[in-house]
Amino acid sequence: MALLVVDDDPIILRLMDGVLSSLGYADVQYAMSGEEALQKIGRSGDLFSTFLLDIKMPGMDGIELVRHIRANPLHRRTPILMLTSVTEKPFIDAAFATGATDYITKPIEVQELGARLRVAQALYSEQQRAADSVKAAQALRSEIDSLQQGQAVPFELADPITLYDVPRVINALAMENYLHRLSRLRRFMVAAVGFQIRRVESLYSMSSPSEFRGILTDVAEAVFENLRHLEVMITYYGNGSFVAVLPRVNDIEREDLEVALGMTLAEFGLTIDCGLPMNVSVSVGEQVHTSMFDTSPKDLIAKTISQAYAQTRTRSGALQQFRGLFN
Repeated sequence: MALLVVDDDPIILRLMDGVLSSLGYADVQYAMSGEEALQKIGRSGDLFSTFLLDIKMPGMDGIELVRHIRANPLHRRTPILMLTSVTEKPFIDAAFATGATDYITKPIEVQELGARLRVAQALYSEQQRAADSVKAAQALRSEIDSLQQGQAVPFELADPITLYDVPRVINALAMENYLHRLSRLRRFMVAAVGFQIRRVESLYSMSSPSEFRGILTDVAEAVFENLRHLEVMITYYGNGSFVAVLPRVNDIEREDLEVALGMTLAEFGLTIDCGLPMNVSVSVGEQVHTSMFDTSPKDLIAKTISQAYAQTRTRSGALQQFRGLFN
């Protein structure tokens, strides 16, 4: 599978040719504009395994190119690495929100690029689920067709599945890379809020895959609707757990947000396929903040999910005590 590098600077393209060759990548194609890249994607007989895109280009910029790539069903999940000199947070946010998998800033550090590419290639191989490229492409097309027909592919409760078509929702790997990029810039300190679907095991067991995916999508949309005034990024981590990353300074009150989420979900009127109402409620955890001394993305996510679980347990215990008063 080939890589596709897109940059309007011919010097950068020549540099990338040497760097990628030194890293062992021989099958690489190059484009000097978003329009040329889309032409190559459209006429390529094989799927590209990773895209490396500049942001600031004449005509179609890199973020718009990400949007076009993600609109192609065959590349909805293909790793996209932004390779750019742009370090402003609005561009980083826009890249990840549109569908970028990773974000690397120029000047290029060969070792870092090699490590990020290895992760991207491993992710692509995992997504393909087979060594034979033809069979893998057919499996991907079959999955896309089933999703379009409303028939979700089965998945385990613990699977951190990717949710599509909800603004500012990105997958787990993209979130880790997003937090890693912000931590390296240092000046962008963030907060994280966890959300836990209550009685998620019961909801999962009584739902079809398409129904449960619908529940997750609706919860993600409810979180976005209540946090859309902030520069929020949202990820689903499996087991009914969501994490939203937002500015460290914000106006969020945990109790108020939990009530607002409940109202939003009630307005959605969630039902199972037979039309019966589905009671979906969500616990909201206390905010967790990054600091100059503790910027590990994995630690931040783990602490945030733990806070949401703690609120779920607290509420469950309070309900049991309340019921005990009448026994």
